[in-house]
Formats: sequence, C-alpha cells, structure tokens
Amino acid sequence: MHNENVIYDGRKLAAYNIAADFCKSFGYDDTFLAELWEGILFNPALYDEFVYFLQKKELTGNFVCEGYSMFDLYFYHLGEYNFTHDIGKNPDGCDKDEITFRAFHTMGRLVKDPVTYKKYLSKDLGMDFGL
Repeated sequence: MHNENVIYDGRKLAAYNIAADFCKSFGYDDTFLAELWEGILFNPALYDEFVYFLQKKELTGNFVCEGYSMFDLYFYHLGEYNFTHDIGKNPDGCDKDEITFRAFHTMGRLVKDPVTYKKYLSKDLGMDFGL
C-alpha cells in the first residue's frame, strides 16, 4: 500500500537507540531508560537539548525547570559523583557522558514531579560538597 501522506522521521528513533545503548552499556535498568526517554520525548525543548548534546557533546542550557538548567543538574551530578567516589575532583576516568545522561534523567523527573525532585536536589551531600 502506497501512501504519500506518511512522513517518517528517524531522528527520534535514532536518539532513542543511542539512549538505549547507553543505558545498556552502563547497566541501567529498563525503568531508568523509560523514565529518561519519557522526560525527553514529552518536552520538545528538552528533546532539542538532548539532540544537541548528542551532536555536539555539549549542553545549551536553554531548557529550565523550577529554576534548574541542564548545567545545574550536570554540576549537581558531577558533585554527587565526586562525593560518592570520595576523590574531591573528577578524575580522567569520570565519564562525563554518564553524568550528562543522569542530568537528562533528573530533568525529566523534575518536570514530572517537581516537589520530590527539588527535595532531592537540595539534599545535603556532606561537608565536602560545594567546597
């Protein structure tokens, strides 16, 4: 059956496949992937930010929710990484892409449940955090 009115755009499928491959490579479960993709898919500006990151390996910071930009969430997760690894600064072995994907996941969750995630983002990570 031939239908000239159907337009197929494979960019979202490609972005999803990249996200799925990433989650698999880092051992994230299907729930993490579903939440990550839900947040990206249902927020066009966040989707644009995600695609920009995939293409350029950098963030624009254009998407903001509850006063948090992607930069804020990236640095939050970077600080969390440093704290949980008890090293003070992120070493060369620190995977910045993983931290960025975690920031995208958190942004999607922040949009969906701002009360819970604002509490999460304001939790105390210890005396060394923020120095």
